[in-house]
Amino acid sequence: MIITKSAQRGLSMIEVLIAMLIFAIGLLGVAGMQSLALKSTNNSNVRSLVNIHAYEIVERMRANMGAVETGQYNSVTAISGATNCLPSCTPTNLAAWDADEWLQNLQADIPGATGSVNYAGGIAAVTINWTERGLGNDAEAQTYTLRARIDQ
Repeated sequence: MIITKSAQRGLSMIEVLIAMLIFAIGLLGVAGMQSLALKSTNNSNVRSLVNIHAYEIVERMRANMGAVETGQYNSVTAISGATNCLPSCTPTNLAAWDADEWLQNLQADIPGATGSVNYAGGIAAVTINWTERGLGNDAEAQTYTLRARIDQ
């Protein structure tokens, strides 16, 4: 069978439309992957900051063992309004200032985050709670607990 020119009229237009449809679907997939990558990068950054802040308060406690041993770092959960007393702080004043500065830094870096510190038996337990974006646009509650031995 011989196909004439008139029988092939419009065939290339259909091919172009199908190719553009396939290309558009591919671009939508790339955009979705980019969005997921940005969310994952943001969540990874927040988790790194949480880890840094947990170690920050542990190091502050190690530098002020007098206050740790008297329980000054127990039940740190809210900003108390302590002021900077450096360079002549008592261990109690330094513990209050450390706790306030730590919580302020935590909330500045991770809005909405809450933190708590408890010390017992040579072990400091630092717990940080925050929300992060899930795969959709929903917020998922997260908790990180660091347990660190603090000895002299």
